[in-house]
Amino acid sequence: MDQSPPSADLLAVLRWQASGGEVEVVDAGRPLVVALCTCDGGQEMQRITSTAADLRAHLVG
Repeated sequence: MDQSPPSADLLAVLRWQASGGEVEVVDAGRPLVVALCTCDGGQEMQRITSTAADLRAHLVG
């Protein structure tokens, strides 16, 4: 079982979701591209491009 700490990208997405923000997968390829959007209208505030396996598992499965 992998006991490594969560990636910085996963932590950023989890914080965003915990604060009520929405996360949209823009491109599920490699690397994964996600948009962090506001909860009130979905305005994109930031984009994350990541190769982190834990982020992919959290968002794509």
